[in-house]
Amino acid sequence: MAEKLRVSRPSVREAYCVLEMVGILESKVGSGTFVKSGNIDQISINKIKDIATEEESPFEIIEVRKIIEPEIVAMAVKNAVPEDIKEIEKLLDMMKSEVESSGGYSVETDARFHIRVAQASGNAVFFNIMKYIMVLLRERLWDFIIDGPLANSEDLKKDLEFHENILRCIKENDQKSVRPNMLRRFNEIQKMIEQ
Repeated sequence: MAEKLRVSRPSVREAYCVLEMVGILESKVGSGTFVKSGNIDQISINKIKDIATEEESPFEIIEVRKIIEPEIVAMAVKNAVPEDIKEIEKLLDMMKSEVESSGGYSVETDARFHIRVAQASGNAVFFNIMKYIMVLLRERLWDFIIDGPLANSEDLKKDLEFHENILRCIKENDQKSVRPNMLRRFNEIQKMIEQ
């Protein structure tokens, strides 16, 4: 997985470890790592937040998103129903309206978009993980993003196109390009963070 996502193996192991610690994943020696069965809704965001530290860097948050979010969106492409598409479309329209009126969009609207996509995946674990990632984004990364990757109109345009492409893939059931498009955007963001 590390090679496929172009992230370090320790990052993948760390993500798996955290997900195992909060009861989402289960490792079986000789068999691999699996999503635990049972009532996933009992896993609370607060339990996950207890494991988080104040030390997550913007790069680490993007690395986690790069590993998880392409799969979330791929599942949304596969499982979304018309109501999901309608709600995601509304949120994208809100983002565009905010850009037109204020030159950018809010962290809340961005978070709602990504959380709604995760909900469309039909997987409660992905939904809860995305809620947590958006908490991290809001608390530790948003100021950096609006001062960096979204600071100019060209980067903001690219980011809106990224969101539009997510919706397009879901609407058109485009399984083929969803992951590569997601990875390309996260790679761009990582390069901006490294500069």
